[in-house]
Amino acid sequence: MFYTMQLTRISAIFKGFVLSGLLILATGCEDVITVDVVNKNPKIVVDAFVNNQLDTQTIKLTRSIGYFDSTGSEPAITNAQVAIIDQSASLPKIFVFQHSKQGNYQFVPNANNGDTFTIGHDYALLVVVGQDTLVSFSSLNPTTSIDSLRLVDVVGNGPPINTTGNYVELMAKDRKGPGDFYWIKTFRNDSFLNGINQLNISADMGNTSNGQDGELFIYPIRYNGVNDFLRSYKSGESVRIEIHSINGLAFAWFNLVISENQNGGLFATPPANIFTNILSLNPKKKPALGGFFCMSAVTSASVKIP
Repeated sequence: MFYTMQLTRISAIFKGFVLSGLLILATGCEDVITVDVVNKNPKIVVDAFVNNQLDTQTIKLTRSIGYFDSTGSEPAITNAQVAIIDQSASLPKIFVFQHSKQGNYQFVPNANNGDTFTIGHDYALLVVVGQDTLVSFSSLNPTTSIDSLRLVDVVGNGPPINTTGNYVELMAKDRKGPGDFYWIKTFRNDSFLNGINQLNISADMGNTSNGQDGELFIYPIRYNGVNDFLRSYKSGESVRIEIHSINGLAFAWFNLVISENQNGGLFATPPANIFTNILSLNPKKKPALGGFFCMSAVTSASVKIP
């Protein structure tokens, strides 16, 4: 009996130690470190990708937000003056962009009176925000033509193609001669597939390691890059693909955007600011700037899924 009482006593003491230890661990893990990230010097961000189509052209002006703030909450700049100047015209031609809403400044081209953007011309962007005058420069380079959009019927049996159905292959060749850059956009039922993982850019035909030039875009560009392999195209849906000309600087800028978006995991590097081609003429105080200005020529083709 004495032996049994001792065991009971030891068991109670042991349980007491265990409970005390758990309480210490529980309270010891509740220290919270609050990191206050303040956006003390917000950037003026200029989103100015303009093309030579007759559709309404839009330039968006916002101010940057803090690292942990919600995307889409960027404050709009609504009191700016925005224009693009054709520097190649016999007399400088000014295209004025009027504020519409939420920081969107718009211009509607008019072919009847010559208010259009011309391939081969050099353009300057002019933005005035308060005491700050911002400028940037871009040539409107030619793009390439599209031969056709070929439908491909695939049985999905695993990554990367998981869904059985129709997909699209872009049948188009790079322009002859090195130094062409493209941004290839896919629209599904007129909705732009604009996810960062769907950003499809190409230097020449996509592989210049052996001086390849002027042939069909390589397979990852003309097929992988224009499809969403989680959703095949269904009967009655429409697909439109546009090829926008960009310049080498825009190509490098897009690559940095992709690189920073994928910068994570065990071997991640410290986040870095992405450069901008927007310049300030303010001699007293240079504002923080972000964004990009690029003029593009566009060619497009559409197909309807039978």
